[in-house]
Amino acid sequence: MEKQISHMNQGEIKAYILDIQSKVQTELSKGKDIDDFLDQTSIFDDFEDIIPEAEFGIFVLTILNGYKSEVILDKLVEVIQQSVTERQNVGK
Repeated sequence: MEKQISHMNQGEIKAYILDIQSKVQTELSKGKDIDDFLDQTSIFDDFEDIIPEAEFGIFVLTILNGYKSEVILDKLVEVIQQSVTERQNVGK
């Protein structure tokens, strides 16, 4: 990843999520099993450390199923930014 999530603005985070969705859909369209894909990828690792557990499942489902709902994406971006801000404030 060129830029850490903690340094991204809302638009960049949303674009990054959409990019990840596209990459995942490409891999799954090749016939790869979802369980095998999840076992072999680290694509969610950066987000797992940031997104609270309650929202992380929604994030994974959004990525795996290619949901492009503005409401869902905007909420995920909001949660990510809030978590990043909280982590930065704890470090002060």
